[in-house]
Amino acid sequence: MLKTLIKLAYKFWPSLYKKRYYKTLKSLQSKKYKCEPELLYLKQVLKKDSVFIDIGTNKGIYLYQAEKIIKTGKIYGFEPNINLVNYIQPLFPKIQIIPAAVSSTSGTAILNIPKNGEKLQDTRASLESLEGNVEKLEIQMVKLDDWVQENNLKSIDLIKIDVEGHEFNTIKGCESILKEMKPVLIVEIELRHAQYPLKQIFDYIESFGYETFYFDRIKTALEPFDFQNINSFQKEDNANDFNNYINNFIFKPIR
Repeated sequence: MLKTLIKLAYKFWPSLYKKRYYKTLKSLQSKKYKCEPELLYLKQVLKKDSVFIDIGTNKGIYLYQAEKIIKTGKIYGFEPNINLVNYIQPLFPKIQIIPAAVSSTSGTAILNIPKNGEKLQDTRASLESLEGNVEKLEIQMVKLDDWVQENNLKSIDLIKIDVEGHEFNTIKGCESILKEMKPVLIVEIELRHAQYPLKQIFDYIESFGYETFYFDRIKTALEPFDFQNINSFQKEDNANDFNNYINNFIFKPIR
């Protein structure tokens, strides 16, 4: 009976379905986090007329948080896994979700989706090579600089990037945006995923006139980030603990 009601809600009452589907957001008020605390930061940086780009939309929790704030602006999502796009697009009919990955070049690529038995682990899909049992899916790639120009975007307030180790290539496709539009960035950067010297991406983004911060879980505010702390921020034992594991970094343009 419950499963039937959930299916009906998905089809006919998406707002009700989303309230249940993204119920972990309630933990943001308790500070016993069951989702990324950086979702709180969206309320601090976005306004009703903001332009927000979500790269690595996945199941849409950032879209859900952003649409509660942005009313007259624009929200765009990029998600290469067509199965996820088909699932979340009906939940966000006013948001344009582009079925593509964002990288340093445009073209086609292979998305690697880990499998646990026969079950796909969509949240861990990556353009980077993965060990173990994976399903390979041919997908489209776009360079965000080109996409922004083709779609005549004049400003971007915030870009969130969560691409499981492909973030450096994603950022390299945003050079003109970083130089000219200066959006705030939220980028997931992890020791366990990166296949490059990690400090390089911090230095690269900062070379465009940015400062690096992290979202303090206690103060619920930004604090300056010192790269020397990366190992203590990402202890393997805390990998599934949103209260103690910090893998999202906020880059703000120096004004």
